[in-house]
Amino acid sequence: KPEELAAPLAYLMGRRDYERLISIENSDSLRSAIDNFWLSNIEDADRARRVIALYYERVEEANKQFSNFKEGWKTDMGMIYILFGPPLFTKRYLGGWIWSYSYDIANPEYHFRFIRPRTRRDPSFPFDHYLLERESGSFNIQSRQIHLWLSGNILEVSLAKAYQIGTGSDNHLSCGYFHFLCS
Repeated sequence: KPEELAAPLAYLMGRRDYERLISIENSDSLRSAIDNFWLSNIEDADRARRVIALYYERVEEANKQFSNFKEGWKTDMGMIYILFGPPLFTKRYLGGWIWSYSYDIANPEYHFRFIRPRTRRDPSFPFDHYLLERESGSFNIQSRQIHLWLSGNILEVSLAKAYQIGTGSDNHLSCGYFHFLCS
């Protein structure tokens, strides 16, 4: 369904453009608008196809890994997973997770911290749900990542990361949420 393809584009589009896109009611017009979005950013159709495939593979995987009371792509973990892919390694601590996209632990730029929310009414919130601890620098990192998607350059970044992971070079993947990487 085109509606299912349009909704996750929220992470790549400005608010107004996104609202305009999701307000399109005709399925054919929506499908055309989605195609135009991708092709207006990535002019090479073959490259655009590969980027689109990667984006929606990540949306699908986010839904598998992080769905609880809402679709996985709509969660903070789902958003980071879609934009950045699987982390190089993760660390779980009481009430949270840290996802690292850099082997340099001293550089916090590519580390995302997720915390488990506590509610006043029910401190034992029944879902395995975490919220991104947003920091001032994370907006710039996400903006750069969005630019990589919109330019199609995400393919090179993903290939380089896949090579790094595949080499086994000091790889510390946690199999917590990412059991599919460890099989």
